[in-house]
This record gives sequence, structure tokens and C-alpha cells, in this order.
Amino acid sequence: MQKILIINRLGIGDVVLTTPLAQILKENIKNVKIGFLVAKKAEDILKNHPYIDDIFVYKNKHEKKKLIDDIHAKEYEKAIIVDGRLSSTFIAWRAKCKPLNKACTFSINRKQFFGRKALAPRAIEDFSMYAKTIFNINYDKNLLMPKIGNCDIDKKNSIKKWMQQIKKDTKEIVLIVARTAADIKNWNKDELSKLNLYLNENGIKPVYIGSNNDRDYIESILGEKINIAGSFGLRDIPEIAKYASWALSMCTGPLHILGTVEKLPIIAIYGPSNPLRWAPKNAIVVQSKLPCVPCLNWAKCKREKGNTCMDEIKFERVKNIILKYALIK
Repeated sequence: MQKILIINRLGIGDVVLTTPLAQILKENIKNVKIGFLVAKKAEDILKNHPYIDDIFVYKNKHEKKKLIDDIHAKEYEKAIIVDGRLSSTFIAWRAKCKPLNKACTFSINRKQFFGRKALAPRAIEDFSMYAKTIFNINYDKNLLMPKIGNCDIDKKNSIKKWMQQIKKDTKEIVLIVARTAADIKNWNKDELSKLNLYLNENGIKPVYIGSNNDRDYIESILGEKINIAGSFGLRDIPEIAKYASWALSMCTGPLHILGTVEKLPIIAIYGPSNPLRWAPKNAIVVQSKLPCVPCLNWAKCKREKGNTCMDEIKFERVKNIILKYALIK
């Protein structure tokens, strides 16, 4: 049996978009076992995954030895280092895994050296390309579809009951991801409030998803809403989204999780990041028209708050998208 370890310790979205690689390997290599090494924040999305046999979690440097011992104990012999990090290469070596690709990226004071070379413009195609370049597996890139782990049965049942209740309070289920961890990637709250009030006028109380840390922020948005931030896990999002008419999100992990739900229209609001690389294929992209977009350098944006690329996107543009695609029935 071959045992192949996929390593991607980057963000939730990066891990979601790496899952097609696991599927391609699982479906095209006989008698193969697939392990996946992720950062702690991405652990939950891979549980109950049909194409992943073992999940290894990088928590912190103090627990690195135990992690390496766990990988070695499971006898993984090969590693695909999707995140491109030199530190991930060292983990693979110490666990007696042979790296199948070069990964030399490291950072000093947030400045990156020997950055990973993309194999394709779109992230989902880029990460999947290792199946072709390493194993010579041919696949249709147009059929690549990310997938996270299945929702637990008890959660499915509770979501179904909960949906039956809230459908009495809203004409449609519209999901909104209110913000990201990087403030510069967040849509202006005043414009988001205008959207919320517009939906209220049309009989809709939008459902806001997020973490516990987002609850107060969501409550500060004007208008009636259903705030479930912190009430459900990441693997519950696709199950909730099955009941939704459409969704809206900035470029963040939950956007890519919503992107795993086929035929769900998603309004994706983009500023500093590049939708050509990151936007789900079912996304209707609304992007800032500032000349500096996309800058890919949101940590060092020199524009004052209130004058950023995300501030430039006004509610009327989003409203026009809603009307154009007849999203409100």
C-alpha cells in the first residue's frame, strides 16, 4: 500500500481548495492511503472526509515532535508539500517521508523568500496539478470540485428541525458571511447594513454565519437578522446552505466552504485578493474598481479606513446583481 501525505498548513480556504487533489489520488492510485497535515484551524473541515484516511494537526512548535512521531508511526512514506513551506519539508523529512516536490519558502519579518511557484492561475487547479506533475494522472480540470468532511448525522437532524422553525420568520434563506479575520478584506458595515435593510423590505431576515467572535459585530449591523455565529461548526455550513436561496461573502474560509455546495449562487465581494485565483466557480464576483486592485498586500495598505477598496464597493452594485440574477423571488 502506498501512503501519501498532503501538507497544507495555510488557511481554511487553501485547505478546502486542496481537497480535489486528495480525491484524484484516491480515485486513480490503487491501494493508496491519503493523510493530510493541516493547521489547527482547518482540522474540523477534514473530519468524515471520504477521500482522507488520516488527519494530522500542526498545533504549535512545542508539539511538533509528537506530530512527527504520529506521522512516522502511521508509516507515511511520501509527501506532497502544497503549502510550499521549507518548514513543512523539514517535518516531512523528520517523519521519514520523501518530499515529492520542492518546497523552500520561508519568511523573515513577514517578508517571504523563495515563494512557491504556482502551477496554474486558479488555486484549485494549481493545487490539483501535483496529481499530473508527480503521478502523471490526467483529469478534467473543469470537473474539479472541492469537498469538506460530511456533517454529523445528529447535526443534520438538528439543522433540519431548526430550518423548519426559522422558515416561519423569513420568506427565503439568505446566508451572509459578515467579515473576515483581515479587516481590510471586510465590506463596509454601512453598506452591509443597507443590504440587510433591503432584504428586510423584501420579507427576508438574512442568516449570518461566523464564529463566536463575530456575534457582536453582526448584532451591530442594522436591521432584523438571524445571528447563528458560533452556533454551528464549519462542516455544518454546507448542510445549512442546502436550504438557502443564495449567499453573500467576502474572500474568507467560509466562502470556499459555501463554494462546495453545487448550484448555490454566491455573491463574492473582492477587494485586495484576486478573484481569478480564489473565487469559487459558482460565485458572482463584485470587485472594487480601484486601480490598485488586486494588490495581494492587504497587510500594508496605505489607504485610510473609509477609503479602501472594500469601501469603494457600494450597496447599489450588490443590489443590481440581486436584481440582474433575480435572486429574490
